[in-house]
Amino acid sequence: MPTQIAVRVRDCACPDTPHADEGDIVYLSPTLSLEGGILAEQQLYDSAGDAARLTRLWLRTFVEHGATGWNFTDENGDPVPFDVSVILTDWSLARPIGDAASDTYSESVMRPFQQTAASRSPTGPTRRGTSRTRRPTPGSSE
Repeated sequence: MPTQIAVRVRDCACPDTPHADEGDIVYLSPTLSLEGGILAEQQLYDSAGDAARLTRLWLRTFVEHGATGWNFTDENGDPVPFDVSVILTDWSLARPIGDAASDTYSESVMRPFQQTAASRSPTGPTRRGTSRTRRPTPGSSE
């Protein structure tokens, strides 16, 4: 399995700064889960081309389904159990994870749609021989 992506979210805020050199890190999965991918694809449809709306939707989805752990410790120096809801309620933690997750996952979510569009026939005028034959319109006396 590929290595987790370490995203530095702030200077070490743990008591006694046990990892002051590296700072507080949140780990991101290198791939988006099935549930996260399905949700991201649905959000792509739901956004109807509104890039700002898609960004809002995807940042939350990518953090919620991509963040997998952290190096935070409590006042005794013991590891704090990972809780993605803590990240989702703190913009200063969520934003760097969302940015890294977007860089990591966006292409894989978009790829199937880009391939589908590329496989379609190009739009534009057709050759003369491909136009539909028009039928005469009945006149008023017919």
